[in-house]
Parts: sequence; C-alpha cells; structure tokens
Amino acid sequence: MINKELSNKVLTIGCRCVPPRGGIGQVLWNYKNYVFEEFNYIKNSRTSNRINNILIAIRAAAKTIYRLSRDKNIKIVHLHASVGISFVRAGIFMRIAKLFKRKVVMHIHGGAIKTYYESHKSSVKRVLSKCDTIVTLSQEWVDFYKSIGFESISVENVITTPIIKPQEEDGLLHVLYLGLIIDYKGIYDLVDVIGEHQDEYRRKLLLHIGGNGEIDVLTKKIESYGIGDIVIFEGWVAQEKKIDLMNQCKVFILPSYHEGLPLSILEAMSYNMAIISTRVGGIPSLVISGQNGVLIDSGDKDALHNALKTFVYDPITLDNMRKDNSKNVVAYYPESVAKKLTSIYYSLLDDEPAS
Repeated sequence: MINKELSNKVLTIGCRCVPPRGGIGQVLWNYKNYVFEEFNYIKNSRTSNRINNILIAIRAAAKTIYRLSRDKNIKIVHLHASVGISFVRAGIFMRIAKLFKRKVVMHIHGGAIKTYYESHKSSVKRVLSKCDTIVTLSQEWVDFYKSIGFESISVENVITTPIIKPQEEDGLLHVLYLGLIIDYKGIYDLVDVIGEHQDEYRRKLLLHIGGNGEIDVLTKKIESYGIGDIVIFEGWVAQEKKIDLMNQCKVFILPSYHEGLPLSILEAMSYNMAIISTRVGGIPSLVISGQNGVLIDSGDKDALHNALKTFVYDPITLDNMRKDNSKNVVAYYPESVAKKLTSIYYSLLDDEPAS
C-alpha cells in the first residue's frame, strides 16, 4: 500500500465509489481499500441525474477549496475523469488545484477520448497542457497522447485478488457480460446474436448480464426475442453476487465500440475466464486472439456468433484459453499499481521515498 505519509499528500477527486457504480467507481473503491493507507477523497459526481450532479459538483468544489486552503500537507490533486461532462468537470477542479498551486495528476479512463478529442481539440489541449502528469491505461493510449503532443504515463487499472470457489457443472456454458447497458458497449449486438441463433444456443448456453443503464430497452429486447431462458438480466452486480458469477462463468464477453482498458476484462481474466471482445482501446494488449480469447471487430455480429459457437462446441479450445489466464493480470494487483503511483507522486514532489 501507499504509506500514510505519502497518502496524506494526495487528494483524490472523482465519481462516487461507495458503493461503486461503473468502472471508475470500482477503481476508486479498490484504491480506497487496497492501495492507499489513508484515502483522502472528494466525490464530485454520483448519478446520471444532471441536476443532482451539478449540486454535488458545487459542493465538491467548495470542499476542495476548503481542503486546499486549510491543509498545506496536500501537495498533489489526483483527478479521475472520463469524457464529455466528466472531462469538463475535471478541468474545473484542475483549475481550482492550480489556483492553490498544487500539482495535478489527470487520470483519464474514457475509451472514447479519441472521438471526444476530435470534436473538442482546443478545450482538451487547454486542460491537458496545465496538468503536471497525465495518466492513462495502456501503451496504446500513451501513443495516442503523444500523437497530440502530450507525454503520459500508463498505470494499470487495479483489481483485487480473486476469491475462487469450486463449482458444479450443469451442462451449460455460462457466459458473463458486466457493464453499462448502452448501445456503444455492444450489448444489443450480443442480444441480437443470441436471439437470431437461439435454436443453436438453447440448453447449451446461458448468458448472464449485469449492469445498469438502459434496462427497459434491454429487457424489452430479450422479451421480443423470447430468449428469457437463455439470457438472464442479473441487475446491478456487486460483492458476493459478482464473485459467484465470476466463478460460475467460463467466458466473459464485451463487444464494445469504445474502451480504455476495461476493469471488467481484467477481473474476468483473474478468474481464468476466456474473453470475447473487440479490437478497441487497450484490449488487444490483454487479449491475444487464439491464446486467451477471441478478438473481433466492433459491430461484426457474424464474428461474435462464431466466437460463441467455438466455445459452446469446442470445450477443449475453451479450456486451453482459460488455463492460467490469471497470470496475465498480475501487474494489475494492488501491490504493482501502488508502486507505480508511488513513483509518480514522488517525482512530482521532487523527493525520494524514505529508506
């Protein structure tokens, strides 16, 4: 863990993490519980309700001003952001930190940053140019920021050590999707594939979907295909239920159109699940097609169907891809992430860790 002396020099600002909802919230929750000995944190957003988030952001700004004016021990403000309003909000907090002459770490999680940058070049560059360190999620994103004129550092998303539980076989291939229920995540492509080929999957495959977002759209789509016996919507999945599903399922699927470095895939790999996903963001650095999963192009429903069929009808290939997949995510465990963050913080403090 990052020791208390260094932890108390860092103020973290980001979305709600207790309880965590979504990838960034889960990262912050893991930071709080496994990375920082003392986690100084201010919540600047909570829900998808715009009015509530404006009020929360105003209160967070007031808290930040108070903390930075009173606590001279805080030297670094570590901002966690995505794209859109999240990036705009982070820019406001960056300016507050700079007003009080603090170092700023901008930690960008959004997989759609390339698209966002194309339509907001000047504002994105203006914010990034004032940050002391830009943190991203993989080498692919380091290369992107370099291409637009900024140096950045890759810090892996942190995951917890898996809790393995023995499972009884029931003759079905259990497949898991965890994430936001929204079009760009490819979840509707997945339901379409199951619905259009339901006779091939029925009594062979069971898809578990966990998440929040456009729940009504999802459930209506499942009902319209009549595949309630093949696709189960689990609601928001956390804690024990999440651990149970991670143990029960052998395949994790994320047919997304935009990603950074999905925490959900990292967690699935820690449970030795084979992965079906798309060639976006940092995913190709994790999933080697034919070795520990299958990569397809976003929106390619035929390829998605073929990947699922492979795992349904070829259990030997599935077992080979699952074997020891957890070894590929050791760098994402808390000890490894804490070392990287410690190095970044000390470099900003122009200091060396005590021997």
